[in-house]
Amino acid sequence: MDLKQIFINNLKFYRKQNGMTQNELTLALDKSYNYINSVEQGKIMPSFDVIEQICNVLNIKPSQLFDEDASPENIRKFNKEEYINGISEKLYDNLKKLITTEIRKSLN
Repeated sequence: MDLKQIFINNLKFYRKQNGMTQNELTLALDKSYNYINSVEQGKIMPSFDVIEQICNVLNIKPSQLFDEDASPENIRKFNKEEYINGISEKLYDNLKKLITTEIRKSLN
C-alpha cells in the first residue's frame, strides 16, 4: 500500500473514531464544503499546515496518519493467536521468576 493510501485510510479511521462526519471535520478546519471528501477520495492532498490542523482536531499525532500499522486493513489482519501466545509467554516467564524467587526465600 502506498503512503497516500495509508494516509487516506488512517484519516477516515481516526475521523470516524472521533465520531465526526466529513462535513464536521471540514467545518472544524474552516475549509470548503467538500474538502475532506476530496482528500479522502485522493483527489487532493492537504498541506503540512492542514495535516497539523487535522491532527489537532482529531487529537492525534501526525505520525498516526502515516503509520501503516494503524491502518484499518492492518488492524483487521491483527493475529489474535500470535498476540495471545506472546502475552502468555511473557506472563509465564514472569510467573516462573516469581515462583523461583519465593522458593529460594523459603529455603533460606
